[in-house]
Amino acid sequence: MKCPVCGGEAKATGKEWKFGQFDAKGYKCSSCAKSFSAYYKAGKLSHTVPKAK
Repeated sequence: MKCPVCGGEAKATGKEWKFGQFDAKGYKCSSCAKSFSAYYKAGKLSHTVPKAK
């Protein structure tokens, strides 16, 4: 997955959860070290949300 902050390669952290109608997964970028969550609906990426500092 591409990091929404810097565009680098982000790896899944292994954390997954349900958030309403979305399936969410945690990611961490290997370039900028930022963490973010990706939200999927019907198997397709809906949006990403960077973690607060």
